[in-house]
Amino acid sequence: MANPLVSIIVPVAGIIAASVGKKAAETGWGVVFGEDAPTTKSQKAAKKDVAARRKQAKKDGASKAEIQAIRDPDDDQPVWKLMLWTLVSGVLLQGLRTAAQRGAKKGAERLTTRRPRPNRG
Repeated sequence: MANPLVSIIVPVAGIIAASVGKKAAETGWGVVFGEDAPTTKSQKAAKKDVAARRKQAKKDGASKAEIQAIRDPDDDQPVWKLMLWTLVSGVLLQGLRTAAQRGAKKGAERLTTRRPRPNRG
């Protein structure tokens, strides 16, 4: 049976690694591409912004063609960028999380297990 301390530390290490890794990936994406990472949160915000702009254009009396011209910039993103983000946010972050969990497990087990008495013969 596993030590209770180890069973607490391992999931916490995974959560922390995932959180830090996600922030690092989003920051790195912004540095490399100069735009926000295509996360679900940013996609929802962009859709909401487009809907608000269309609604305002309709209130201002814009024509149907002008309203249809208001598009979501995320729709124009190339497929390779979306695939790259999927790879970065899925595979690499899962690998980081797994490595953190394994390291935390080994470290916690090393700290909590008793060492045998030295053989002084």
